[in-house]
Amino acid sequence: MFTSEHRRAVVSVALAIQGALILVGAVLVGFNGSLSAPLDNVVGAEASVAAIVLGAAFILAFRTPNRSWVNLAIMYEALAIISQLWKNNGFTMRPTWTTTVVSGIFLIAFAAFYPRADDSLEMSPAH
Repeated sequence: MFTSEHRRAVVSVALAIQGALILVGAVLVGFNGSLSAPLDNVVGAEASVAAIVLGAAFILAFRTPNRSWVNLAIMYEALAIISQLWKNNGFTMRPTWTTTVVSGIFLIAFAAFYPRADDSLEMSPAH
């Protein structure tokens, strides 16, 4: 089966790729604007900047992928799928099926290669 080094390599690459995809998407939304921008301004948040930070964090996690990063990535993937399914129920919003498929692929990869208790994905003084 897969050793802890194989799991670490797969998780590292998946985090970096997912982070890059989030980063590119956030930059595109930041430059083009979105329908949710007025809501962001009301609550004092900037969704595209938050997404840029999340994408960059996933890329930086490439070097030391621990369970916290994998848990965060799994949560992102699950929420991305749920939001797309929610958009499918609305009459004014259209789901982006590409997002659903890509998130599903990454969700399966993160779940399949989730660090086991004996894997050395946790931070140690050597890192």
